[in-house]
Amino acid sequence: MKNLLFIILLVTLSSCTAVRSIKFGTPSTDTYLNFALDTIATRDTIKQILISSENHDRYFEDSKFTGGRFNSETIGEYFARVRGNGALLIVRNDTILLEKYYGKFSPLSPSNIFSISKAITALLCGIAVDEGFISITDPVTKYIPELNNTNPLFKELTIEHLLDMRTGLDFEESYGWNPFSKMANLYYGKDVVSQFKKLHFKSKPGTKHYYNSMATALLGVALERAVGIPFAEYLQEKVWKPLDMENDAFISLDDSKHRQAKAYGGLVSNVRDLAKIGRLYINGGVYNNKRIVSKEWIDRSTHSSLDNEAYSLGWNNIITRIDGRDVVTPRFFAIGLYGQVLFCDPVQNLIFVTLGEKKGCEYHLLFDDFCNLIQK
Repeated sequence: MKNLLFIILLVTLSSCTAVRSIKFGTPSTDTYLNFALDTIATRDTIKQILISSENHDRYFEDSKFTGGRFNSETIGEYFARVRGNGALLIVRNDTILLEKYYGKFSPLSPSNIFSISKAITALLCGIAVDEGFISITDPVTKYIPELNNTNPLFKELTIEHLLDMRTGLDFEESYGWNPFSKMANLYYGKDVVSQFKKLHFKSKPGTKHYYNSMATALLGVALERAVGIPFAEYLQEKVWKPLDMENDAFISLDDSKHRQAKAYGGLVSNVRDLAKIGRLYINGGVYNNKRIVSKEWIDRSTHSSLDNEAYSLGWNNIITRIDGRDVVTPRFFAIGLYGQVLFCDPVQNLIFVTLGEKKGCEYHLLFDDFCNLIQK
């Protein structure tokens, strides 16, 4: 009898978020394999855009560095020491200056890029703005009317607030392994729109910056409804195919029934294709003489302010200290849970991408150090 009750309990809990969280454990670079997925296809005929030439400058490959994070070692040796399974790519123009893979990673290896997804979701939002599907001043209730009958502050929450993480939502962005946390519920839960209805606010929208994935979860649903097609299809037609990506990408869904994209952290891609996103931003939104997104959107994405903690439209700027005060620099980056980083230096036209399973160090700061060394 006890065994029967235990089996009944397990069956009852089998759809529970906490049970799925315990079953699948802490998110990893291949957790997406446990979710329903949509495919973001590239062109049938793939062009070789990024070139690895024997005649390129071998500075990044051969130079040994000492001081700070380095101990008389090349950047490749440093990553081999701290990264574990992972990948590292450095690109200038269309030339690969350094490409290293560690552990199970190899060229075009698919990996969950976690919160770099937020920058790509913001890119799609910019395209939707250009095409007249959406306005950043619109309230979120215009696209998710189910929220009209919940907390009245939703009527004051705009698309711009979601993009700049000024939502006022009471949502804890915690990454310690806790199967009962709000983050676990978002990541492993089903039917994300039903979760929106239970949200509360801790401050009025627009009053202050507070980074949280729920903001981009809301943005992803609003975006899909505004354009009238799934996230994956819009990304495929507006970004993946036009940029001649080398491999298909994927996006995790909340479940196979509701099929809402995990726009906040569910994209799966590789270092080479992420580098092309970086190049699009460095080139002001243009690729192959074709405009993908407005220059105004790129400029706002890559020029944040200290008032918003150097965050804008899914991207962060590097902050440096000059004459005793913090200053926002032109270098910008997107970052994921385990130190997945897409880092761009528009002045020196350099793009750094790293993917992997453990943080090891603050890689965006490492890349910033490198840019400073090269500039000197």
